Amino acid sequence: MEGALTEAEARAKLKATGIAETELAVAATIRPVDDASLHETMAAPPPSDSPHRPLPRITVDLRGSQPVKGGAPGEIRSADLEVRGIIGEGGMGRVFLTRQHSLDRDVAVKTAKDGAPEAAREALLFEGRITGQLEHPSIVPVHALGLDSADRPALVMKRIEGVSWDELLADPSHDGWEGWEGSPADRLHGHLQILMQVCNAVHFAHSRGIVHRDLKPENVLIGRYGDVYVADWGIAAKTGEDTGGRLCGTLGYMAPEMAAGGVIDERTDVYLLGAVLHELLTGRLRHEARTSVEALLHAHASEPSRYDVDVPEELAELANRACAKNPDERPRSAKEFRQALLDFREHEDSVQLTERARERLESLEELLAIESPDDEQRRAIDERFAEVRFALDQALRSWPDNVTAKTAQEWLDQLLAERRAKAEALEAFARERDPNVGTRSRALALSVLAIFGVVMMVFVFVKEDAATPTETVGYGSLLIVLLVILVVALRREVMTNVFSRQLIGMLFICGVLVMVPRVISLWVPIDLVHVLAANSFTLAGVCLMGGLTLLRWVAWIGLIMLAAGIAMLLVPDESLRLFGVGTALSIVLAAVMARVAPGG
Repeated sequence: MEGALTEAEARAKLKATGIAETELAVAATIRPVDDASLHETMAAPPPSDSPHRPLPRITVDLRGSQPVKGGAPGEIRSADLEVRGIIGEGGMGRVFLTRQHSLDRDVAVKTAKDGAPEAAREALLFEGRITGQLEHPSIVPVHALGLDSADRPALVMKRIEGVSWDELLADPSHDGWEGWEGSPADRLHGHLQILMQVCNAVHFAHSRGIVHRDLKPENVLIGRYGDVYVADWGIAAKTGEDTGGRLCGTLGYMAPEMAAGGVIDERTDVYLLGAVLHELLTGRLRHEARTSVEALLHAHASEPSRYDVDVPEELAELANRACAKNPDERPRSAKEFRQALLDFREHEDSVQLTERARERLESLEELLAIESPDDEQRRAIDERFAEVRFALDQALRSWPDNVTAKTAQEWLDQLLAERRAKAEALEAFARERDPNVGTRSRALALSVLAIFGVVMMVFVFVKEDAATPTETVGYGSLLIVLLVILVVALRREVMTNVFSRQLIGMLFICGVLVMVPRVISLWVPIDLVHVLAANSFTLAGVCLMGGLTLLRWVAWIGLIMLAAGIAMLLVPDESLRLFGVGTALSIVLAAVMARVAPGG
């Protein structure tokens, strides 16, 4: 099997078999065409104790006449086997529905047609000997093998009351499906039941050193009572036989070693089982092609197939593995192939649970993508997480090696980790902006500032002469120094989150903005009323903005300072006292609100 099979070589192989390059040949069995190839490629194992003896005579009445009614036994025609009709007919042989009078039963008799070549006659005898050696519940029993009165080989077999598997495959509503699993909408489980029984028969044949070489639904008979029979052993071969490059089998299912020539063993039939599974899953031949040449090239290449998403992944993998070009990569036996089918049946519940979990994972991912979910959506997210977790736990408990379930579990864990990280980030964000953090320390610091403000207000009221620019700078500097001392002393409490730091920053900004015009007044003559009014409006603006962004009650301080600034412009002579009252009220209000409404 080294190298690629060329189109010219494929044509030569087909020409040697007498097969035309037609579509029909893709599904037709290729058989030996001469006596030499028959003996070389299909030599039956010799009997265990003696050489072949002359075949017995089998009396067959081919005229299909009825026995004389009411007559004595001696009046019945001498032929024990009386043909009643034709079950099937091929190019070289026929299968008759026959009455066996001696046992009062119907049997099937397969004979060669008149004028059939010697190869066809030998093939029929070969099939009879092979099948007769394979006594198994799923292999058609052989009752006798002999020659009729015209020296034609005759193979007497059990009559199977039923249909061929390919008929059931073509018609999901066929009456022959009665008693099998599934419904007309889904017959996969019924097909797998049949295929597992085929595997039993094939494994038994392998134990006897026989390879079927032509496994396909057409060669499987389905009885009325759940019985399955593997038929048509006419091109079977011995295990380990080298075909010498001769074609034998069905192109649509053929293994690479059958197409190019090579050693035939149990894994060849495993390939054919995989090709049958492919047909069950897709409704198409494994080597579907327009011509015999194309099918032969496909068989030699044996590329993996791509299956639709609705095909169970485990079965798709099994079909591709069984149809691997390299026999070493296939299941080692029909028994191992059957076990893989059983494993699929056992794993099916796990697979279905996994599929449902994946569907819910997709909807969960969509819910998690919502920026600001409402309460109902948050409940739906929690429910989805619980449903997916439960389904995957059950799936892995049923089948611990379910790779798809493990992948889905990793996906779920990733979503959980992302959600947890998002929740932690939101929690950290909320904590950083929580006004309730460090409230006691802030209240303490503001109380100290309030006391300082009240003291300064009293000092302003008792002071008789007007304040100088130097004094106003001194008062402001003293307040800023006190603020710095309080922040440093209480830094572990008042600097714990972003909100606190923003609030402290706002206080320092107010202090700096208040000091700017005061310091300028040291060098540039500016009326005190203008300096203090500017301070009031600056504090009002900063506090009003703080009321919008930090704490609502800070806006009241802004309104107090706004009123103080306006009052100073209206009553310039009382500007220092008005400013002192405004700042004192503001700080006291801040100290009170920091205690009674820290986050309001």
